[in-house]
Amino acid sequence: MVTFRTLSLSGRRLAWIAVLGLAACSMLPPPVAQRPGTELAAENAARRGDHAQAAAQYENLAAIRVPPERVDMQLAAAREWLAAARPTEAARVLAAIVAPQSAAQSLERSLLEAETALLANRAQEAWQKFTAIPESAATTATTAGAAQRYYLLKMRIALAVARPVDAVRAEIAAEGFAANAAERTQLRTRLLAALRDAREHGVKLEPAASPDPIVAGWLELGAIATEGHATSLIGEAEAASWRAKYPNHPALEVLSQALPPPLVTAATGGRIALLLPLSGAAAGQAATVRDGFLSAYYQLPEATRPALQVYDTGAVTAAAAVKQARADGSSFIVGPLTREDVAAVADLGSQSVPVLALNFLPADRTAPSGLYQFALSPEEEARIVARRILADGHRRGVALVPRGDWGNRVIDAFTRELTAGGGSLITQALYDPAEHDYSYELTGILHVDDSDARHVRLQNVLGTKLNFEPRHRGDIEFVFVVPESATNARLIEPQLKFFYAGDIPSYSLSNAFEPEATDANRDADGLMYPDMPWMVSDDSSLDAIRGNIEQAWGNGVAWRSRLFAFGYDACQLMLALSGGRQKLAEVQIAGLSGQLHFDAQGRVQRELIWVQLRDGEPKRLTVSTGDPPQTGAISPPTRQ
Repeated sequence: MVTFRTLSLSGRRLAWIAVLGLAACSMLPPPVAQRPGTELAAENAARRGDHAQAAAQYENLAAIRVPPERVDMQLAAAREWLAAARPTEAARVLAAIVAPQSAAQSLERSLLEAETALLANRAQEAWQKFTAIPESAATTATTAGAAQRYYLLKMRIALAVARPVDAVRAEIAAEGFAANAAERTQLRTRLLAALRDAREHGVKLEPAASPDPIVAGWLELGAIATEGHATSLIGEAEAASWRAKYPNHPALEVLSQALPPPLVTAATGGRIALLLPLSGAAAGQAATVRDGFLSAYYQLPEATRPALQVYDTGAVTAAAAVKQARADGSSFIVGPLTREDVAAVADLGSQSVPVLALNFLPADRTAPSGLYQFALSPEEEARIVARRILADGHRRGVALVPRGDWGNRVIDAFTRELTAGGGSLITQALYDPAEHDYSYELTGILHVDDSDARHVRLQNVLGTKLNFEPRHRGDIEFVFVVPESATNARLIEPQLKFFYAGDIPSYSLSNAFEPEATDANRDADGLMYPDMPWMVSDDSSLDAIRGNIEQAWGNGVAWRSRLFAFGYDACQLMLALSGGRQKLAEVQIAGLSGQLHFDAQGRVQRELIWVQLRDGEPKRLTVSTGDPPQTGAISPPTRQ
């Protein structure tokens, strides 16, 4: 039962491929005493995880052996270099094999060459090399373990070249060589992890791609699988839906690993207070947060659902609402929403009833005991952007920042994080978010005018007309666009291209994208930013809950918004905290607004998804590995 009351009071491509590769390695022999310079010493080094040392020892052994043992040692060295994630060294060793090889050695060399290309980030070459290997050579002339290795390598390469159907079929074939049920379970667990990782790296997992229900079931499970051990309200519903479609599927035994376990609800008879400014200037935003909260709340079984009472902090002070909620017997309080109201509640001191505030206190202010904080913080997003820029290998860049306190707070958080990581902001330009033409600001930070001036001077010196294309300054490695609204992003990004900066990676915040403006969003194509799963169009793991909420709320805009997801996750966090069965550090939520966990100060930290606008829609980017993300080869328009 929900009652509303107004108080009458005043006032990771290389890393993930390598991890899967290590998981696929066969087990080494049991430990034996080390004898330096011998094959046993190399095996021991590999067992300890010192694969580079093992590789070097195998190379030393190869130098003193004669064929065919020399080839065996060279192949072992190549395997260890791959396990050490050093494909260049593996390629060197394989190229040095000149002695005649047996059929088994030739097969092993071919597999290692394909794996080397894969780890060197040459997936298409790896696929070509692998498909040139006759399948019969792996399945009839080798051991069952070797056949498994063949199919697991095929699975990895197929996913790297976006062929998930082939990857699933490879795992199914590998199961045919499993010695027992435990090995089959291990193979299925490995496939689930590989599918999930492939999806995170942009591979489409579409059940309709295969008429085989086993393959289709794997693809659908991989598309909805979550990461880690977070809990969620939606996991059980998704599991039930998948189970109904595929009642006898082999992945049933790993289903619990794919989807988050359900949240434990608060004890029966509890009472929840929700404090929001449902009247006044923030009423529209508060109503969206409330609707998201209620969507999660009504997913709870009615028998265990706590009572809920909503207090309007637009009509009374937040402090008064908190005091009244306590007097009414609330066992947990969610809210208030605004920064000022959260500060007012913090002024009350320690909270006898736990409070999940829906905004952050200033970073230099410590929260009293019993006060937890959850926010969609642009400052936190700015820090995430700075870390991504550094991870992408960029150190020096420029920024466009809206005038005012909000822009100052965002760029300050960004600059501090960037500087702490060894980067630097060369310069920044302040712009008026109400304007539409930013040519003055852009030419200033890009130094395009300097290029024009040099052209004029050179023409005057030579006394002849020169063909010329203006250039931006050469020391800019990134542009950080801080938009006050998505309109700013849609105006700035094409102007960057117009001023010859289309080759510079541009990063932004999540408010650069509006879900209901696909045509207009195309103007910002190429922009990269972090966002919550709820807003990512190709995140099929949320399709079921999107469908359920659309049925409940109709085809309106509000439920598609970030504030709706924020309200939904506020309810999930409340349930996790009010259950009282976990330590704060153990609370993890697979939320609509991100993967959620608490830091030591009781502030919720969000892990977001990196996306890039392409054709007006946010598409996942790969986990950064130090290489610049692909920008879709978006060319700058011709300057008239």
